[in-house]
Amino acid sequence: MKNLFLIIFFVSIVNPVVSQKYYDSNDLKYYIDFSNRKANLKFEDYKINGPIEEIISYYGNRYTVIKGDSIHWLLQQSDKRNKHLSYILFKGDYDEVQKLAKWEYSNKKLEVLTSDRIFSGYFKDYFNFVDEGEYLKLSSDRLIGDYIKDAGLIGEYKIKIYRDNGVNYFDLNIEGVLKLTRKGVIIETNLPTLTRFEGTYDASLNTNIEFLKKGIVAGRISLKDRALFSLNIDLEKKMGTLTSLEVEVNEEGVESNKRMTTTFLVKD
Repeated sequence: MKNLFLIIFFVSIVNPVVSQKYYDSNDLKYYIDFSNRKANLKFEDYKINGPIEEIISYYGNRYTVIKGDSIHWLLQQSDKRNKHLSYILFKGDYDEVQKLAKWEYSNKKLEVLTSDRIFSGYFKDYFNFVDEGEYLKLSSDRLIGDYIKDAGLIGEYKIKIYRDNGVNYFDLNIEGVLKLTRKGVIIETNLPTLTRFEGTYDASLNTNIEFLKKGIVAGRISLKDRALFSLNIDLEKKMGTLTSLEVEVNEEGVESNKRMTTTFLVKD
């Protein structure tokens, strides 16, 4: 008996249980949990909280089927459980949704409430599910947004570009909009070098809460691998500065730093 216990203990160490719970990065309180076979999700005005099952169709496609009270979800999986190729939200009998997933055909009418297939096959993975590790990081990053909100900085501001990389634009009509959200920063202007800027907060770059309270926040520039930003906004003085730093690599593999600084006035 003792030897059996030791074997079980050893196997549990060598083969730890890997969590199969994924979180919707748009709103981290929603998730799909393959380990416990349940989901709690929201899409547009539809919410669902119920059991899930995976069904492989006759044609080899894999579906995640979520059972609701009267509305059921059908998500076609990609090569990974947390990535999807298609979605359909049905109203009708759950048995028919199961049959549809299995045979990709149903001779009984199901009411389609919404689906990417309605729009000429165009699909966007709206859920953007992330694993536990990414969830923990995003949770920390979202806390920065909470501090920004507590400081009264969340909002949309009209701005006028004062100076960009040493060039004075004060006498020109270079204007735009600065949006501070709980996730990050968006800036849109009619300045050719700053038509659209987007970045997300990074908790590892904002270790001093006092800086956040003063309107100084840092993060990573979206869609760029090695690029950081720092935003300093003072609503009392109605001024702000955006500084970005990007590491570029030429064809020969030589790295160089590209630094840009934009100063702006807050109009309202």
